[in-house]
Amino acid sequence: MNHLVQLTLVGRQRDPSGNETVTELSANAEFYERNGSLYILYEEKSEDGSLTKNVIKHKNNLLELTKKGAVNTCMVFEPGREYKTDYLTPFGLLRLGILTNSLKSQRQKDYLEITADYTLTEQERIISYCNIYIKIQNLG
Repeated sequence: MNHLVQLTLVGRQRDPSGNETVTELSANAEFYERNGSLYILYEEKSEDGSLTKNVIKHKNNLLELTKKGAVNTCMVFEPGREYKTDYLTPFGLLRLGILTNSLKSQRQKDYLEITADYTLTEQERIISYCNIYIKIQNLG
């Protein structure tokens, strides 16, 4: 059964020089469980008005973030493994590596928190050290 929840997503990226960028998003989202996986569906609107549909899937020690629209990608986070992904933007295609250092989740009756620490690479070169924090509230 789908139900409406409040999503908070905070992304932090620190480049090898130490410069940090923080992005934050708050949105309404749909939440449901199926076959032992948790799903969060939400939309993002860019400054030019284009829409990206996003799906977060979480099961055990695996997190997937799929984006379709202005940006297209499927990012997979699993501790100790590196996944390659194509990150298609309006400015071009990037072939990125995602090496997940840690993935933690905590679920209570009315909220879920997921945190992933990972290193982003392009052609074996470190682009940034990253953290994504996801909080879902009002789970019921």
